[in-house]
Amino acid sequence: MCTKRLCMNYRITPFLLFIAFLLPLFAQGQTKRLYVQGQVRTSRDGKPLEGAMIRVRQPPASSLAGNEGRYILFTENRPGIVIEYSFTGHTPQRKTLTPELLRSCNGDTLTLNITLVAETYVLPTVDVKSGPDTVIGSYRYFIEDYLFIDSNRFLLLTFEKNLKAARIMLAEGQKILSAADVPAEATELYRDYMGFNNVLCKDSAFRIKILPGNKLLLMALPYRDYTARYFPCIDTVGPHILFSNYNRDYPQFSYYLYHPADTTAFRIRTIADWPLLNQYNWEFDFLQPKDRLYARKMELYLGVDKRIIAATMTGFTHSPQYTPLYAPLFFIRDTIFIFDHYANQLFRYTKYLALIDSLPISYHHPKNWREWDRALIRDEVTGEVYARFEKNGYYTLKRIDLHTGQITGTFRITKQFVKHIRIRNGQVYYLWHNYETPEKKMLWKEPLALQ
Repeated sequence: MCTKRLCMNYRITPFLLFIAFLLPLFAQGQTKRLYVQGQVRTSRDGKPLEGAMIRVRQPPASSLAGNEGRYILFTENRPGIVIEYSFTGHTPQRKTLTPELLRSCNGDTLTLNITLVAETYVLPTVDVKSGPDTVIGSYRYFIEDYLFIDSNRFLLLTFEKNLKAARIMLAEGQKILSAADVPAEATELYRDYMGFNNVLCKDSAFRIKILPGNKLLLMALPYRDYTARYFPCIDTVGPHILFSNYNRDYPQFSYYLYHPADTTAFRIRTIADWPLLNQYNWEFDFLQPKDRLYARKMELYLGVDKRIIAATMTGFTHSPQYTPLYAPLFFIRDTIFIFDHYANQLFRYTKYLALIDSLPISYHHPKNWREWDRALIRDEVTGEVYARFEKNGYYTLKRIDLHTGQITGTFRITKQFVKHIRIRNGQVYYLWHNYETPEKKMLWKEPLALQ
């Protein structure tokens, strides 16, 4: 009898040990859940902060304040949990769950209403000198493009999911003054030579009008006529218009000054990449006889040179051997500047088209040719011109002396992989977002401190 009992005990003991091993895990898995809800407001005027970030680092959990600043967050029901509240332009706040706070729960729900203290920028120079600063942004939408209206107002092209449902927003500082829906799939914002602000879409365009009271109105434009008549124009010189016959698929173009009164146009300068133009023309010589005959027939039929038709037939302009021309023109303080990167000269003209002089330039031939980003950016206020270079996702701006053509200072943008770089009054603006966080793409700026 004793032997049988010992055998039974011997068989049961492993099972009991297994149950004893699972009990702590079972108890751990039964940790109670806590539903934290409430409203986030600003101390500035008590208004709700829609888009405020609520986050718990351990265990990881996050939420965004929705309509009227209300939020709900799921976390563990135990003391020591730290909830962080943050919003752009406000001082972050932390709330630690204490036993006393948990005892005030209504069942498994805890209500926490938070007021974030709005930051005051009495001494903005301290923040600016320390590095980049956010101009405007939100956790609700991406900023795809922007334009300056004046020193403190911007037009923003924004979207939440994609550009098929884009919105134009008028912002002043961190405040959105008004917004308007874009009727078509937007691509970019564009300011034409007459100073009008427009939003370009796929196969359509809309002019953006700012009405009294900072209201926005979008007016449809005849897309084909608008692109054909406005895109070639660069700037105005009094009543006259500066324009070019630039074509991405031809390695030569000219700048002109157009007189609307008598419809005459005067050629200022022709830009050409002569080695590339020779390769372009050779495409006809290397065609098969039947293809050359076809190019000649098309020349007679269309009135287009057979060599242009041949380059189109072979796809030369979309091959690795072809690079579109880049030689921009700027009209700054009654002087016309043409940066001819193929003659390695900066040509300066008076507004009456008299050639002042030409200056040698070499900034576009760095030791590593890949770093030259083929872009010049003009400060919209001071008129200074900067050449843009890129290496490993970081952009460097180099100021060009318009009196000598030489580089007089460099500045490297702090953030990596920025987009839409613009310069205004000594500040460099760009779009950037941290890919490691749930942040949306925001508008940033930093002082252009040249070295």
